[in-house]
Amino acid sequence: MRIISNDANILIDLVHLNMMNNFIQLELDLKTTDFIFEELNDDQKEIINVYIESNQIELITTEEDEDFESIASILDNSSGLSFEDCSVWHYANKLNGILLSGDGKLRKQATANGVSVKGILYIFDQLLLKKLISFDYAMEKIEELYKINPRLPIDAKDERISNWSDEKNVS
Repeated sequence: MRIISNDANILIDLVHLNMMNNFIQLELDLKTTDFIFEELNDDQKEIINVYIESNQIELITTEEDEDFESIASILDNSSGLSFEDCSVWHYANKLNGILLSGDGKLRKQATANGVSVKGILYIFDQLLLKKLISFDYAMEKIEELYKINPRLPIDAKDERISNWSDEKNVS
């Protein structure tokens, strides 16, 4: 089970899509930082806090000077990233985990630094692989996702919908 560090945009999208329960069923070692949690609005915090209180998501509280220094160093050596972005990058690196983020700048820079970065489409893939959602549900939710987050790569969506349609017809 790989450690997953979540960026705010992934959590926001999952909350908006009402897919947090599906996401939690992946039984990953889910973590996010206190800085990311503070980026959420009150309604999002309330929903995510349920998973934190039930120990399904670990909220990493940054207390060590060494962690602050590492986050600040990443911030100083990156371009266009926030301290919050750098916090999940730091912990994904420190814990040898996967960073879940939809932020293109964060993805590009963390990947160049050797951190494995996945996006929300990876979550859809995993949910389908583990048969936690149906192809119909995935297609409905991915269309909804692209309405709320049009910056996502359209080719990746179209490819998935085509593949999912083929898989659905085979099943």
